[in-house]
Amino acid sequence: MKPTLMWRAATLGMMLASCAGKHDTGEQPMDEGTIRKDLEVIAAHRVFFGHQSVGVDIMEGVRELNAATGSTVRFAGATSDSLPAGPWCADAIVGRNGDPASKCAAFAATVDRLSRDSLELAVLKFCYVDIKPGRDIDSMFREYERTVMGLKQSHPALIIVHATVPLTERAPWWKRAIRKVLGREETTDESNAGRARFNEMLTGRFGGEPLFDIARLESTYPDGTRCGFDAGGRKVYSLIGAYTRDGGHFNDAGRRLAAAAFVRTLAGALGEKAR
Repeated sequence: MKPTLMWRAATLGMMLASCAGKHDTGEQPMDEGTIRKDLEVIAAHRVFFGHQSVGVDIMEGVRELNAATGSTVRFAGATSDSLPAGPWCADAIVGRNGDPASKCAAFAATVDRLSRDSLELAVLKFCYVDIKPGRDIDSMFREYERTVMGLKQSHPALIIVHATVPLTERAPWWKRAIRKVLGREETTDESNAGRARFNEMLTGRFGGEPLFDIARLESTYPDGTRCGFDAGGRKVYSLIGAYTRDGGHFNDAGRRLAAAAFVRTLAGALGEKAR
């Protein structure tokens, strides 16, 4: 029997309620019809997604959606020597975690190669581990900007979908308190603040272009409110605990949520191209 996409949010609701206080945790079904339409748009094109482990979670979710809706997206490894004829959705691990420049270089090289096979859309997603205390955010953004602008010049017909840097779950108050007493540095908040700064630079520079806002998605409760804290008068957001299995990667609920948003973003970008 084909699995249904009308996942009930009862379990997710209990998880949210147990860790986040007062939030709307009612049923949040996914629209199977809309997801199928989005996937069929993607199925007619050639797209590439460069990522690391959180991207693996997202692609697993996309494959689940494809199977559950009976959609016809054909998946391929972007590192394959020969991609299938016709449309495909290719992805690959790019670069090294903690080295954003290596990811930019690997992404650009793969886009150049796939463009020989008429690549139409590409996405590069950094990982949360790429931004930790001490990271030069300005330099990281400039490298990303140079990469994107170079690809636009080389491949003017290519659609580039930008992706915000994902967040991590905030350490619980008691753990932060213990670290403070012990004189140990608490880096989660500082890291999320750095990710927020990069994401602000990204949306400010490329705000009119297609954007997969994974940071907003994973910090937003079903009722629309967001998980965050005040840091020196500035709001910094963090990953909702109910969406993660380890404080950084998605669990089942988070994976399906992210995958649905990802296909919606890609389908929207490809649809704009067709108009």
